[in-house]
Amino acid sequence: MEPIRLLCVGIGGYANVYLDSLLARQAPEFVIAGFVDPAAEAARHYGPLCAMGVPRYGSMEEFYAVDRADLAILTTPTNFHTRQILCALANGSHVLCEKPLSGVSADAPVLLEAARAAGKFVMIGYQWSYAKAILDLKADMLAGRYGRPVLLKSRVFWPRSREYYARGGGWGGKLRAKDGTVINDSVVSNATAHYLHNMLYVLGQPGCSREAHSVECDLLRANEIENYDTAVVRFGLEGGGTGLLVVSHATLENAEPAFEYRFTDGTVCYSAETAEIVGLLADGTRISYGDPFANVTDKVDAAMAACRLPVYAPPCGIAAAAPQVRCVEQIQTHPIRNFRRELLRFREEDGQHYRYVEGLDALLRQCYEEERLLSQLPRWEGLVEP
Repeated sequence: MEPIRLLCVGIGGYANVYLDSLLARQAPEFVIAGFVDPAAEAARHYGPLCAMGVPRYGSMEEFYAVDRADLAILTTPTNFHTRQILCALANGSHVLCEKPLSGVSADAPVLLEAARAAGKFVMIGYQWSYAKAILDLKADMLAGRYGRPVLLKSRVFWPRSREYYARGGGWGGKLRAKDGTVINDSVVSNATAHYLHNMLYVLGQPGCSREAHSVECDLLRANEIENYDTAVVRFGLEGGGTGLLVVSHATLENAEPAFEYRFTDGTVCYSAETAEIVGLLADGTRISYGDPFANVTDKVDAAMAACRLPVYAPPCGIAAAAPQVRCVEQIQTHPIRNFRRELLRFREEDGQHYRYVEGLDALLRQCYEEERLLSQLPRWEGLVEP
């Protein structure tokens, strides 16, 4: 059996997760046919790939002019996703693209039609959407085991540094690329996109997600970026129920993902401390779904296996990923407020320079626990610039 031929577009940043797994295997079922990355020399895997004789190309088009790939793995900034997916499909490759799908929801139907015409699958790399824990939970929700959704809420506090926003040529926190392509990079659309997406995904039909509507939000900025680094977002869920997302890159402390999904007939909770999704039904039944982070490379394993199938419907393809993009577009219609300068604090750790807001951790926890927006708290006016 011929090995699966992989094209890696991007070998730094999150691509390290893929390459750590792939290079550790030295498995005969696949071969890395080439890689594309304008900043490849700075990537941790550049030396090992060169030592293996994997050729570097200046562009995807340059690669496809002389070679082919069964699967293109795209780990690139958001503004490149649509054109790179289209390029891969036009050249006969299946696609595994990192989240989000795009910065523009109007790209979704174009990509769906291109994938249909090419007869290839496109997987979007929300790793939880390939985890057994999440897929089992989604199946139980679709079966009606928990009843109707009432409130799904998630919170994540991940401090990010000045260097984080400057990475990859400085696209972090940008609304648009230099060529005008929409990026809308933010704490919601990028780093914590998984947790907005998951609230929509677990309620959707197989291979689909629910839509969000009636978005209310407070968007705030501590860092010197175009977009926001802190958000409290409340939205309606298609078919009933409410979603709440509380996220920030401007806190002092790190708080790993946690969620609570409440339904008419039960509740589902997760925290990084327990590393376990647990459902509790109204009759007292306890269900353990396990750790959604158990194997973050499930998606690349699934993609390579699917390359050998005549037909494959990915758990998280274009249709499942598009509602998150549409929700982000609704969020972006709201104003961004600056935190008061007198509340800004600075710290340095391991050569990284962080800007955080004094007292923000406690306020965001209050929003999560009391299920309120920041602007509904008494301290709101003292928190933001006039």
